[in-house]
Amino acid sequence: MEIRGCHSLTFIFRGQLPPSLKKLSIEDCEKLQCLLDDNETSTYSSSSVNVNHSHLVELTIYECPSLTCLPLPDQFSATLTSLVICYCSNLTTLWLPAALKCLYIDECPELTTLLPRDQLPETLETLEIRRCGKLESIVERFHNNMALYKIQISGCSNLKSIPDGLCSLSSLRDISIWSCQDLVSFPKGGLPNSILEVSISDCEKLTALPSRIHTLTSLQSLGISSPNLYKPLTNLGFHNLTSLKELYIHELADAESFHEEEMEMTLPHTLTWLWIENFPKLKCLSCKSLENLTSLEYLWFFDCTELTSFPSLPSSLLN
Repeated sequence: MEIRGCHSLTFIFRGQLPPSLKKLSIEDCEKLQCLLDDNETSTYSSSSVNVNHSHLVELTIYECPSLTCLPLPDQFSATLTSLVICYCSNLTTLWLPAALKCLYIDECPELTTLLPRDQLPETLETLEIRRCGKLESIVERFHNNMALYKIQISGCSNLKSIPDGLCSLSSLRDISIWSCQDLVSFPKGGLPNSILEVSISDCEKLTALPSRIHTLTSLQSLGISSPNLYKPLTNLGFHNLTSLKELYIHELADAESFHEEEMEMTLPHTLTWLWIENFPKLKCLSCKSLENLTSLEYLWFFDCTELTSFPSLPSSLLN
Protein backbone atom coordinates (compact mmCIF):
# COMPACT_ATOMS: atom_id res chain seq x y z
CA MET A 1 0.00 0.00 0.00
CA GLU A 2 1.25 3.49 -0.90
CA ILE A 3 -0.04 6.72 0.61
CA ARG A 4 1.41 9.73 -1.18
CA GLY A 5 0.76 13.48 -1.28
CA CYS A 6 -2.16 13.44 1.18
CA HIS A 7 -1.46 16.84 2.68
CA SER A 8 -4.51 16.93 5.01
CA LEU A 9 -3.86 13.50 6.53
CA THR A 10 -2.95 13.83 10.23
CA PHE A 11 -3.42 10.30 11.64
CA ILE A 12 -3.39 6.73 10.44
CA PHE A 13 -5.14 4.45 12.90
CA ARG A 14 -4.19 0.83 13.31
CA GLY A 15 -7.78 -0.27 12.80
CA GLN A 16 -7.77 1.18 9.30
CA LEU A 17 -5.06 -1.15 8.07
CA PRO A 18 -6.01 -4.56 6.68
CA PRO A 19 -4.45 -7.44 8.64
CA SER A 20 -3.02 -8.95 5.44
CA LEU A 21 -1.00 -5.80 4.65
CA LYS A 22 2.74 -6.55 4.35
CA LYS A 23 4.20 -3.36 2.88
CA LEU A 24 3.24 0.21 3.75
CA SER A 25 4.85 3.27 2.15
CA ILE A 26 3.94 6.81 3.20
CA GLU A 27 5.39 9.78 1.31
CA ASP A 28 4.92 13.56 1.28
CA CYS A 29 2.14 13.80 3.87
CA GLU A 30 3.07 17.14 5.38
CA LYS A 31 0.53 17.14 8.25
CA LEU A 32 0.92 13.53 9.35
CA GLN A 33 1.54 13.61 13.11
CA CYS A 34 1.05 10.06 14.28
CA LEU A 35 1.22 6.68 12.66
CA LEU A 36 -0.39 3.53 14.02
CA ASP A 37 -1.89 5.45 16.94
CA ASP A 38 -2.92 3.41 19.98
CA ASN A 39 -5.78 5.79 20.88
CA GLU A 40 -8.43 4.58 18.50
CA THR A 41 -11.82 6.18 19.07
CA SER A 42 -15.25 4.68 18.84
CA THR A 43 -15.57 6.32 15.43
CA TYR A 44 -13.27 3.65 14.08
CA SER A 45 -14.20 0.73 16.30
CA SER A 46 -16.99 -0.58 14.11
CA SER A 47 -14.72 -0.90 11.10
CA SER A 48 -11.47 -1.75 12.85
CA VAL A 49 -9.65 -4.99 12.28
CA ASN A 50 -7.92 -7.22 14.77
CA VAL A 51 -4.43 -5.71 14.91
CA ASN A 52 -3.14 -8.71 16.81
CA HIS A 53 -3.03 -10.49 13.46
CA SER A 54 -1.01 -7.83 11.65
CA HIS A 55 1.40 -9.11 9.02
CA LEU A 56 3.15 -5.81 8.25
CA VAL A 57 6.74 -6.57 7.22
CA GLU A 58 8.05 -3.37 5.60
CA LEU A 59 7.37 0.24 6.61
CA THR A 60 8.76 3.20 4.65
CA ILE A 61 8.18 6.86 5.51
CA TYR A 62 9.44 9.76 3.38
CA GLU A 63 9.00 13.52 3.75
CA CYS A 64 6.55 13.76 6.63
CA PRO A 65 7.76 16.94 8.38
CA SER A 66 5.07 16.99 11.10
CA LEU A 67 5.92 13.51 12.36
CA THR A 68 7.74 13.90 15.69
CA CYS A 69 7.80 10.35 17.05
CA LEU A 70 7.12 6.85 15.87
CA PRO A 71 5.90 4.68 18.78
CA LEU A 72 5.25 1.41 16.99
CA PRO A 73 2.75 -0.77 18.87
CA ASP A 74 3.64 -4.22 20.16
CA GLN A 75 1.44 -5.89 17.58
CA PHE A 76 3.90 -4.94 14.85
CA SER A 77 7.05 -5.84 16.76
CA ALA A 78 6.72 -9.51 15.92
CA THR A 79 6.41 -9.01 12.15
CA LEU A 80 8.05 -5.73 11.08
CA THR A 81 11.52 -6.51 9.70
CA SER A 82 12.31 -3.45 7.53
CA LEU A 83 12.04 0.18 8.62
CA VAL A 84 13.04 3.11 6.38
CA ILE A 85 12.66 6.70 7.61
CA CYS A 86 13.86 9.59 5.42
CA TYR A 87 13.45 13.36 5.33
CA CYS A 88 11.29 13.64 8.43
CA SER A 89 12.63 16.97 9.63
CA ASN A 90 10.97 17.02 13.07
CA LEU A 91 11.25 13.38 14.08
CA THR A 92 12.90 13.23 17.52
CA THR A 93 12.22 9.71 18.80
CA LEU A 94 12.09 6.34 17.10
CA TRP A 95 11.03 3.01 18.60
CA LEU A 96 12.68 -0.04 17.07
CA PRO A 97 10.51 -3.18 16.78
CA ALA A 98 11.90 -6.35 18.30
CA ALA A 99 11.99 -8.35 15.04
CA LEU A 100 13.68 -5.66 12.94
CA LYS A 101 16.31 -6.81 10.44
CA CYS A 102 16.98 -3.69 8.34
CA LEU A 103 17.06 -0.12 9.64
CA TYR A 104 17.70 2.84 7.35
CA ILE A 105 17.43 6.45 8.58
CA ASP A 106 18.38 9.46 6.47
CA GLU A 107 18.03 13.24 6.86
CA CYS A 108 16.22 13.35 10.19
CA PRO A 109 18.11 16.32 11.69
CA GLU A 110 16.15 16.46 14.98
CA LEU A 111 16.42 12.76 15.82
CA THR A 112 18.00 12.35 19.26
CA THR A 113 16.76 9.03 20.58
CA LEU A 114 16.43 5.42 19.48
CA LEU A 115 14.35 3.27 21.82
CA PRO A 116 14.95 1.11 23.70
CA ARG A 117 18.17 2.93 24.64
CA ASP A 118 20.13 -0.05 25.96
CA GLN A 119 20.23 -2.30 22.90
CA LEU A 120 19.31 -2.86 19.28
CA PRO A 121 16.98 -5.67 18.19
CA GLU A 122 18.88 -8.97 18.27
CA THR A 123 17.58 -9.77 14.79
CA LEU A 124 19.10 -6.65 13.19
CA GLU A 125 21.22 -7.35 10.09
CA THR A 126 21.90 -3.90 8.59
CA LEU A 127 22.19 -0.55 10.38
CA GLU A 128 22.41 2.60 8.27
CA ILE A 129 22.05 6.09 9.74
CA ARG A 130 22.81 9.18 7.66
CA ARG A 131 22.62 12.93 8.25
CA CYS A 132 21.07 12.92 11.71
CA GLY A 133 22.90 15.91 13.14
CA LYS A 134 21.55 15.79 16.71
CA LEU A 135 22.01 12.08 17.34
CA GLU A 136 24.70 11.69 20.02
CA SER A 137 24.51 7.93 20.56
CA ILE A 138 22.94 4.92 18.90
CA VAL A 139 22.56 2.59 21.86
CA GLU A 140 24.71 1.94 24.91
CA ARG A 141 26.02 -1.42 23.80
CA PHE A 142 25.72 -4.14 21.19
CA HIS A 143 23.99 -7.07 22.94
CA ASN A 144 23.73 -10.41 21.16
CA ASN A 145 23.60 -8.77 17.74
CA MET A 146 25.09 -11.83 16.09
CA ALA A 147 23.13 -11.25 12.85
CA LEU A 148 24.44 -7.71 12.26
CA TYR A 149 26.71 -7.71 9.19
CA LYS A 150 26.64 -4.09 7.96
CA ILE A 151 27.04 -0.75 9.77
CA GLN A 152 27.10 2.57 7.93
CA ILE A 153 27.03 5.84 9.88
CA SER A 154 27.53 9.16 8.08
CA GLY A 155 26.81 12.84 8.55
CA CYS A 156 26.04 12.48 12.27
CA SER A 157 28.10 15.44 13.42
CA ASN A 158 27.22 15.11 17.13
CA LEU A 159 27.74 11.37 17.45
CA LYS A 160 30.10 10.90 20.40
CA SER A 161 30.73 7.17 20.36
CA ILE A 162 30.17 3.82 18.71
CA PRO A 163 28.37 1.35 21.02
CA ASP A 164 30.53 -0.91 23.17
CA GLY A 165 30.74 -4.55 22.20
CA LEU A 166 31.64 -3.85 18.58
CA CYS A 167 34.31 -6.54 18.71
CA SER A 168 31.68 -9.16 19.63
CA LEU A 169 29.73 -8.83 16.36
CA SER A 170 30.82 -12.12 14.84
CA SER A 171 28.87 -11.61 11.59
CA LEU A 172 30.01 -8.04 10.90
CA ARG A 173 31.50 -7.73 7.42
CA ASP A 174 31.30 -4.03 6.56
CA ILE A 175 31.66 -0.87 8.67
CA SER A 176 31.76 2.69 7.32
CA ILE A 177 32.01 5.80 9.49
CA TRP A 178 31.94 9.09 7.58
CA SER A 179 31.61 12.76 8.57
CA CYS A 180 31.13 12.20 12.29
CA GLN A 181 33.12 15.19 13.50
CA ASP A 182 32.59 14.64 17.24
CA LEU A 183 33.53 10.97 17.27
CA VAL A 184 36.71 10.66 19.34
CA SER A 185 37.42 6.93 19.47
CA PHE A 186 36.33 3.42 18.68
CA PRO A 187 35.25 1.19 21.59
CA LYS A 188 37.70 -1.07 23.40
CA GLY A 189 38.41 -4.34 21.66
CA GLY A 190 38.34 -2.80 18.21
CA LEU A 191 36.73 -4.65 15.32
CA PRO A 192 35.74 -8.32 15.06
CA ASN A 193 37.93 -10.74 13.13
CA SER A 194 35.09 -11.29 10.65
CA ILE A 195 35.37 -7.79 9.17
CA LEU A 196 36.02 -7.55 5.42
CA GLU A 197 35.60 -3.83 4.66
CA VAL A 198 36.50 -0.75 6.75
CA SER A 199 36.04 2.87 5.68
CA ILE A 200 36.73 5.88 7.93
CA SER A 201 36.43 9.40 6.53
CA ASP A 202 36.16 13.00 7.74
CA CYS A 203 36.15 12.31 11.49
CA GLU A 204 38.38 15.18 12.55
CA LYS A 205 38.51 14.35 16.29
CA LEU A 206 39.42 10.73 15.69
CA THR A 207 43.14 10.30 16.35
CA ALA A 208 43.52 6.52 16.46
CA LEU A 209 42.48 3.60 14.33
CA PRO A 210 40.45 0.80 15.92
CA SER A 211 42.65 -1.28 18.20
CA ARG A 212 44.01 -4.55 16.81
CA ILE A 213 43.24 -3.50 13.23
CA HIS A 214 46.65 -4.86 12.19
CA THR A 215 45.52 -8.35 13.25
CA LEU A 216 42.49 -8.47 10.94
CA THR A 217 43.75 -11.08 8.52
CA SER A 218 40.35 -11.29 6.76
CA LEU A 219 40.25 -7.56 5.94
CA GLN A 220 39.96 -7.06 2.17
CA SER A 221 39.22 -3.35 1.76
CA LEU A 222 40.50 -0.37 3.78
CA GLY A 223 39.72 3.30 3.17
CA ILE A 224 41.09 6.09 5.38
CA SER A 225 40.53 9.81 4.87
CA SER A 226 41.38 11.98 7.85
CA PRO A 227 44.52 14.06 8.55
CA ASN A 228 44.74 12.93 12.19
CA LEU A 229 44.90 9.28 11.16
CA TYR A 230 47.99 9.65 8.99
CA LYS A 231 50.56 8.72 11.63
CA PRO A 232 48.58 5.73 12.97
CA LEU A 233 48.18 4.48 9.42
CA THR A 234 51.89 4.61 8.61
CA ASN A 235 52.55 2.60 11.76
CA LEU A 236 49.85 0.08 10.99
CA GLY A 237 51.98 -2.71 9.57
CA PHE A 238 50.20 -3.34 6.28
CA HIS A 239 52.15 -6.51 5.68
CA ASN A 240 50.09 -8.15 8.45
CA LEU A 241 46.88 -7.63 6.47
CA THR A 242 47.36 -10.73 4.40
CA SER A 243 43.97 -10.58 2.65
CA LEU A 244 43.96 -6.86 1.82
CA LYS A 245 43.04 -6.24 -1.82
CA GLU A 246 41.91 -2.60 -1.87
CA LEU A 247 43.57 0.39 -0.19
CA TYR A 248 42.28 3.95 -0.43
CA ILE A 249 44.12 6.79 1.32
CA HIS A 250 43.02 10.41 1.05
CA GLU A 251 44.34 13.61 2.61
CA LEU A 252 46.21 11.87 5.41
CA ALA A 253 48.70 14.63 6.10
CA ASP A 254 48.70 18.39 5.72
CA ALA A 255 51.33 20.16 3.67
CA GLU A 256 53.39 21.24 6.66
CA SER A 257 53.78 17.89 8.38
CA PHE A 258 54.17 15.53 5.45
CA HIS A 259 57.54 13.78 5.08
CA GLU A 260 58.06 11.41 2.19
CA GLU A 261 60.16 9.04 4.30
CA GLU A 262 57.02 8.25 6.28
CA MET A 263 55.72 6.51 3.19
CA GLU A 264 58.41 3.85 3.57
CA MET A 265 55.77 1.26 4.40
CA THR A 266 55.56 -2.33 3.29
CA LEU A 267 52.35 -2.97 1.40
CA PRO A 268 50.84 -6.47 1.25
CA HIS A 269 51.48 -8.34 -1.98
CA THR A 270 47.76 -9.19 -2.15
CA LEU A 271 46.83 -5.62 -3.19
CA THR A 272 44.98 -5.36 -6.50
CA TRP A 273 43.69 -1.77 -6.10
CA LEU A 274 45.57 1.28 -4.74
CA TRP A 275 44.13 4.81 -4.67
CA ILE A 276 46.11 7.83 -3.36
CA GLU A 277 44.34 11.19 -3.40
CA ASN A 278 44.86 14.80 -2.31
CA PHE A 279 48.50 14.95 -1.27
CA PRO A 280 49.29 18.38 -2.74
CA LYS A 281 52.92 18.46 -1.55
CA LEU A 282 53.84 14.87 -2.33
CA LYS A 283 56.80 15.01 -4.70
CA CYS A 284 58.11 11.48 -4.63
CA LEU A 285 56.38 8.26 -3.72
CA SER A 286 58.84 6.08 -1.88
CA CYS A 287 56.92 2.92 -1.19
CA LYS A 288 59.71 0.36 -1.46
CA SER A 289 57.34 -2.47 -2.09
CA LEU A 290 55.29 -0.85 -4.85
CA GLU A 291 57.16 -2.53 -7.65
CA ASN A 292 56.81 -5.85 -5.84
CA LEU A 293 53.02 -5.75 -5.81
CA THR A 294 52.67 -8.49 -8.37
CA SER A 295 48.88 -8.63 -8.04
CA LEU A 296 48.31 -4.87 -8.45
CA GLU A 297 45.94 -4.16 -11.34
CA TYR A 298 44.67 -0.63 -10.70
CA LEU A 299 46.68 2.38 -9.48
CA TRP A 300 45.29 5.92 -9.15
CA PHE A 301 46.85 9.23 -8.12
CA PHE A 302 44.51 12.21 -7.80
CA ASP A 303 45.29 15.79 -6.77
CA CYS A 304 48.97 15.07 -6.17
CA THR A 305 50.01 18.12 -8.14
CA GLU A 306 53.69 18.09 -7.11
CA LEU A 307 54.31 14.42 -7.75
CA THR A 308 57.24 14.08 -10.14
CA SER A 309 58.43 10.49 -9.76
CA PHE A 310 57.69 7.12 -8.28
CA PRO A 311 59.32 3.69 -8.36
CA SER A 312 59.06 1.20 -11.16
CA LEU A 313 55.56 -0.08 -11.63
CA PRO A 314 54.56 -3.74 -11.50
CA SER A 315 53.87 -5.46 -14.79
CA SER A 316 50.48 -6.64 -13.55
CA LEU A 317 48.94 -3.13 -13.90
CA LEU A 318 45.85 -2.89 -16.11
CA ASN A 319 44.98 0.74 -15.37
